[in-house]
Amino acid sequence: MIKLFIVGFPRDMEEVELVELFSAYGTVSSVRIITDKDSGISKGYGFLEMTDEAGANRAIDAMNGATIDEREISVRIAEQKHQPLARQQQQQFAKPKPAFNKVKPQGYNKPRFPRDNNNNSSRYEQQEAAAPVRAKRPRRQQP
Repeated sequence: MIKLFIVGFPRDMEEVELVELFSAYGTVSSVRIITDKDSGISKGYGFLEMTDEAGANRAIDAMNGATIDEREISVRIAEQKHQPLARQQQQQFAKPKPAFNKVKPQGYNKPRFPRDNNNNSSRYEQQEAAAPVRAKRPRRQQP
């Protein structure tokens, strides 16, 4: 099956007329004219599927650049849409999703001043004891 893209035909042209034009070059399996969603009027382009490649090539050679009702049409092979990969291939190349582990901020559920295993005094008390003691300045006596 070869899909052809046809553009430039008159807007009042119907699918049956396209089938009649292209069936002279090969067997036409389906025709689809693109229409406006709101008004239903043809947009002047569509797609036509032919069963064999030789018939499609004959239709392109004969109809590309032809004039219908003072309008020049263009006929070419439609571009293939990307076919979705098989589910296995999609999973094989899919990026792993990030795991959202709940991380508790430090400080919750932990003692404020952790205790050492050797002695039961806190680090805070050890730091306080290790800090140098400043001597107080003697006050001046006022005369």
